[in-house]
Amino acid sequence: MEKQAKKMNSVDASLMASGAIIGAGIFSMTGIAVGAAGPGVPIAFIIAGLCSMLMCLPHMIVSSAIPAKGGRYLYVARFLSPLLGFLQIWNTVIQVALVSVMGLSAGQYLPQIFPMLTPKTAGVLVVAAIVVACLFNVRTSARVQNIMVILILISLVLFIAMGIPHIKYWSLKASFSVSGISGILLAVSYVRSSAWGAIAVVNLGGEIENPGKAVPRSIATATLSVSLIYALVGIVAIGVVPWEQMIHQPLSVPAKEFMPGWALSFFVLGGALFAVCTTLLSLLMDFSRAIWAAAGDGLFPQWLRATNKHGVPYRILLLMGAAGAIPIILDLSIGYVFAVMSAPAMLLNVLDTFPAIVARKKLPDRFEKAWFRMPVWMTWAAVLLNMGLSILFSYKLFTTLDAMTIMWIVLFYGTGVAYYYIRVKDMKKKGVDLVKQMTAYDPAWLEE
Repeated sequence: MEKQAKKMNSVDASLMASGAIIGAGIFSMTGIAVGAAGPGVPIAFIIAGLCSMLMCLPHMIVSSAIPAKGGRYLYVARFLSPLLGFLQIWNTVIQVALVSVMGLSAGQYLPQIFPMLTPKTAGVLVVAAIVVACLFNVRTSARVQNIMVILILISLVLFIAMGIPHIKYWSLKASFSVSGISGILLAVSYVRSSAWGAIAVVNLGGEIENPGKAVPRSIATATLSVSLIYALVGIVAIGVVPWEQMIHQPLSVPAKEFMPGWALSFFVLGGALFAVCTTLLSLLMDFSRAIWAAAGDGLFPQWLRATNKHGVPYRILLLMGAAGAIPIILDLSIGYVFAVMSAPAMLLNVLDTFPAIVARKKLPDRFEKAWFRMPVWMTWAAVLLNMGLSILFSYKLFTTLDAMTIMWIVLFYGTGVAYYYIRVKDMKKKGVDLVKQMTAYDPAWLEE
C-alpha cells in the first residue's frame, strides 16, 4: 500500500522547477554550447527558452486538468496507447543518463574546492549524496532544493552584476559570424532539454498541494524567469573572455577573471555545484515517479513499486544512482553522454504533447474546469510546432554520433519493444491484462 507523505506547496514546486532548469542549462552545458555556437551562444539560450516555453504548454494543459504522480507516463499510456506509453517510460530509462551528465558536471567543479578529489570521485560522491537526499519525504527533499536554489540565484546575480562591467569581447553583430544559424541550432539542441526541465514537476503532481494550479504556474514562472538569466549569463561568459577559451569549459573560467576570492568560492560552491545538485535532485524525483507508475501498471516487477516510510520509491532511486555512476566511472565525456541520451529522447518526447489533444476529447469536463486552458486551435499549433522542433533538434544531435552508437541506440529501443510484448504475454498467462491496466483511468479523473 502506498504510504501517505507530506506534500510540497506552490513555492516548493516553483523552486523545484527552477532548480531542474538552472543546473543543466547554465553550469553543465554552456561550454558545450559555446563549442557549437561560438559567440552566438546567448542567442541560442534565448531561442531555447522560447522553444521550451512552447513545448511546456501541452504539459501545462494536461497537468492542470488531471494532475497525477508519474503523470507524463500515465497520460501517454491512458490516452494514446499502451505501447506508446511503454516507449515513453523506456525513453525515461535511457534518460537516466542525465544523472551521469550531472555527476560529470559536478566533477568539474568540486575539485576546485577540494583539490584532493579527482573529477571521477567527486562526480560519484555527488550522485550518492543526492540519492540519499531523495530518500526522505518529498517536503524534506523540497526544502533541501529550496536552500540550494536560493543560493544559486544569489551566485548568478553576483556573476552577472560583477561581470557586466568587464564585458569586452561580445557583440550582437558577431553572434552569427562564426557558426551561423546551423551552429546556433546545434547549441539550442544541447541546452533546450535543460531549459524545459521545469516539466519535471508534472510527474510530482500527486505530491503537490493544489496541483491543478501549482504545477502549470510553477512551470511557466520557472521557464520564463530562468531563460532571462540564461541569456545574461551567456553574454557575460563569452564577453569577459574570448569565446574560444570557453569551449567545453565550466563557468568558473570567466568567473576567475573578475570575481574576488570570496565571491569565486561562493560562485563555485553556492552556484555551480549546487546548480548541478538541484537538477540532479529534480531528475531523480521526476524519473523515479514515472518508473514507479509504470511498475504499478505491471510493466516492471512489483519489487520496484516498494516505497519506504516516507512514500518514496527507494529501490528505483538506488538503481538510478548506480546506473548514473557507471558513465562517470568509465570517464565518458559530457557531450557524448548527453547526445546519446537526448537524440532519441527528443523524438519520443513528442508523445508527451499529444495527450493535450486526445485527453481533452475523452474528459472534456476536467479540461473545461482546469485552471490553465487554451483554445483547441492553439493547442494544436503548440503540439505541431513541438513536433517540428523536436525532429529538428534530434537530427542535429544525431549528426554528432557515429554509426555504431546509433546502431546501439536502435538496438536499445528494439529490445524495449520486444520486452513489452513478452511482458504482456507473460502477464496474460498469470491472469493479468496488462493492456487493460495501462488504459484504466485514475478514479480521481472521473470525479465531478
